[in-house]
Amino acid sequence: MSSQSKSVTLALSLAVLAALSGCDKLPGAAKPPAEAAKPVAPAAPAATAEPLPEAPPVTAYPEYIDGRKHEANLLKSLGQPNARQDQTLTLLHNGKPGLVMTDDEDAFRLLSGVIQVPTANGVQTVYEVTTHYIGVSDEPSAAFYDERGAGIESYDGYGLWRGAMFAIGYQEQVFSVGDVSRTSTQLRDWSTKPHRKFDFKARCLPEAWVSDTEIKGYCLRPTGLEGTVELTDEQTEAVFTRAGPNAWRLRELRAPKGKLTDVEDNSPTAYDETVKGVPYSGG
Repeated sequence: MSSQSKSVTLALSLAVLAALSGCDKLPGAAKPPAEAAKPVAPAAPAATAEPLPEAPPVTAYPEYIDGRKHEANLLKSLGQPNARQDQTLTLLHNGKPGLVMTDDEDAFRLLSGVIQVPTANGVQTVYEVTTHYIGVSDEPSAAFYDERGAGIESYDGYGLWRGAMFAIGYQEQVFSVGDVSRTSTQLRDWSTKPHRKFDFKARCLPEAWVSDTEIKGYCLRPTGLEGTVELTDEQTEAVFTRAGPNAWRLRELRAPKGKLTDVEDNSPTAYDETVKGVPYSGG
């Protein structure tokens, strides 16, 4: 067999073997393209917290609206109707800024009282400024300033002026069922230096001045039903009267009728408490 015949025979043999082995690609043939990557679904966005509702503007608070109206009337009576400019209150003393108060993001401040206090050296003008804390449920606080803007003292509660006497009623907030609020009265006498205060333990509050020596008031007696946590307050009438140069007396006009809760200073008999004044300075 010639060499040409051998070459043809070898080529045919390789083709037959490739067919039998299932390989239909000759050596050196191009490879098929790789399978295209499957699209990946975008990741789900991370959960975000619900935005908190925006607090109402300070001008929407009833205390702000009513307080600004009351303040405007006081400023007119002082002859300083333009003392309020937006967030800043400027009260003049001898033609120069005396008391200057500015609101901030946490609270707004309002002139709530102008009080003429008798002193040994004549009558002193005192400014009462009430601070309302935004978004806070507690009672507002108040502070007293002289015409120069110097702080005199402060208090939390409800107050009634009569000359140089100041009657303050305190009542704590109740936050849950079964809690018993603490109620009391303090009298402050600014007619002397140092000032004097009269602290009553009885659960009573001042309501209105009747005269320089008498205050109409009422008591709140915690009562409850046996075996329950339901608490209420029985209200009784009371009167505060001056009992001497340095003493005031509180009398409850009748004993409570309900079943009293066993808490401090809640005796079943009518209150009759006489308190002597003690010197103090500041709030």
